[in-house]
Amino acid sequence: MGKKIGMRKVKHWSIEELHLPLKINWKIVRWSLAEKNNLVVTFKEGPFSGRGEVAFITHGEITPAQVLEYFNEFISFVPPDLNGLDHLTEVLEEASEELGLPPNLRFAIEAAYVEFLSKLMEDGVSRVLGVRDIHHIQTSYSLPHMEPSGVDDFLKKHDLLRFPFLKIKVIGPEDVEYVREVAKDFKGPLRLDGNEGFSSADEALKFCHEIKDLNIEFFEQPISHQNFDECVKLREKSPFLLMADESLQDRAVVDDFQRAFHGVNVKLQKAGGYIKALRQLREARRLGLKTMLGCMIETSLGISCAMNIANGVDFYDLDGFLHLEKDPFGLVYEDKGSIHMSHSQ
Repeated sequence: MGKKIGMRKVKHWSIEELHLPLKINWKIVRWSLAEKNNLVVTFKEGPFSGRGEVAFITHGEITPAQVLEYFNEFISFVPPDLNGLDHLTEVLEEASEELGLPPNLRFAIEAAYVEFLSKLMEDGVSRVLGVRDIHHIQTSYSLPHMEPSGVDDFLKKHDLLRFPFLKIKVIGPEDVEYVREVAKDFKGPLRLDGNEGFSSADEALKFCHEIKDLNIEFFEQPISHQNFDECVKLREKSPFLLMADESLQDRAVVDDFQRAFHGVNVKLQKAGGYIKALRQLREARRLGLKTMLGCMIETSLGISCAMNIANGVDFYDLDGFLHLEKDPFGLVYEDKGSIHMSHSQ
């Protein structure tokens, strides 16, 4: 495992902090980082235990220290004996309302308890959740933002032509040359991730039209979720599929999503757990929207959780553990651009 920086324990529940150096400096629109500190929640009762990971969305939002405070409040709030997943779901709903429990901690708590139940019941996590399991998927690999001149060396150094898809972090209209440079070397479908970096529909449309001859599979959240009207305007004229990310987070997928997007990117860390993520996926399918499973920069613990609900999803972006210098768990592995559940689980 990673370095244990801090730990809290009470009956059944514990939490520890992992120090996770990255292979590269990770840069997107608003920030960059060279390491992460994630958290691991453990639920243990008798000989059985389960774990869940807290990964952090961006710099400048909630910190590991703040999540530790929320965790301490939660373990004072949760009853000493839980009676199944439905009971935990009720407790988490109450804790979210009364304590303001952040979605990433809520997910880790739920994931730890669900894995415990799977071991207690001698069944897979997918079966506990009532969904069909899946053992491998094809993922995209995300490129951090970089200068066009660095693309060729980066692709070769990390052997990225083995992936079926590449996802490019773009920060604005100036990145036309960057996208074109990637497309020179990589002939598969490209996925663009704007992280809300475009100021308007017109700006995003101009960018799209300058690269519309390329093999672009979709464009994820180019415009701020706070500017819904501009998202709608872009949806009306975009040459590419548009996927919601920041516009979704832990919200319900309501009818209005059809006006602004062609699909949604569901992330367990943002949704707040398996139950809420599965609800988002069902709601999206009901509305005829494409579905995607995404991740943060997290260990194979978090990625394996996403794999537990991956059956029937249209797109996968589950490469987060590949950006770590060393994964501490080994619960999934990558081979030729596919992510597989480890037999050691």
